[in-house]
Amino acid sequence: MNSDELIQRYQAGERDFSGVEFRYLELSNISLEEINLSSANLSRAKFQNVNLNNANLSNAQLISTEVENTTFRNANLSHVNLEGISWQNLDFTNADLTDTSYDHSTIDNSNFTNANLTQMGGFQSTFYNCNLSSANISHADLSEVTFDDCNLSNANLSHTTFYDVYIQDSNLSNADLSHAQIKAMSGWSQANYTNVNFQNAWYLDPQDIPSDIDPDEAGLMFICAGSNLSGKDLSNVDLSEQEINSANFSNANLSGANLSDTDLSDTDFTNANLENADLNGADLTNTNFTNANLENADLDGVIFDNTIMPDGSIRSD
Repeated sequence: MNSDELIQRYQAGERDFSGVEFRYLELSNISLEEINLSSANLSRAKFQNVNLNNANLSNAQLISTEVENTTFRNANLSHVNLEGISWQNLDFTNADLTDTSYDHSTIDNSNFTNANLTQMGGFQSTFYNCNLSSANISHADLSEVTFDDCNLSNANLSHTTFYDVYIQDSNLSNADLSHAQIKAMSGWSQANYTNVNFQNAWYLDPQDIPSDIDPDEAGLMFICAGSNLSGKDLSNVDLSEQEINSANFSNANLSGANLSDTDLSDTDFTNANLENADLNGADLTNTNFTNANLENADLDGVIFDNTIMPDGSIRSD
């Protein structure tokens, strides 16, 4: 369907255009408020000065789109593929962007105040001069993402994974990073991190957290070889392919954890909960699982060598 037909039918009162093919669609200076574009294919479309407030774009394909000066206030963009987009001067206030993908994307000068970006995925993406204050970005997976001159104050970033994330000149005051997985994060010296909640967040390198933060006072957990993490809640943690030998995880909660291909030799898991954990390919040489819960744990390809099993037996094979 081309733009002329879409506009004509919309102005005649039609609102449901779900699942329609709109590749290369070009729209400008038009209001399409409350339109239903769910599951539509809008790949490589170009929007300029379009009103999409309260629109439904859930599950739509928006790959490689170019959008500017457009409003999505209270719109539903959940489960949308935004790979390779170039967007600027947009308003996503109160929009639902749950489980959206932003791989290889650039978003400039846009407003995400109070937007829901839960479970968003971003790989090699850039947010420049964006307002994400009070946005919900929890349980997100951010890899090689840059937040340049962004406002993340009061944002919910709990349970989010940060891998090679840069926060240059950004405001994270009062942001919630509790239970975050900080695998690589830089730019703290140019950021405002006043009153950030780091409770139960963990990191792998001291350079990945602000230098003037006391990890113990902030409730941060440093995970490395020899770490004492006894009794800690590390459920669903991703520590795959890490060197964590000789660590103490006794009485810790590691349910659902990804420990695949990890060196866990000489590590103490006494009374730990590893239900549904992935230990595929892990090195369990001299590891102690006395009274540990390994129910439904994936033990394929692990190295058992003088390993103490939950029942006290010794396994070497």
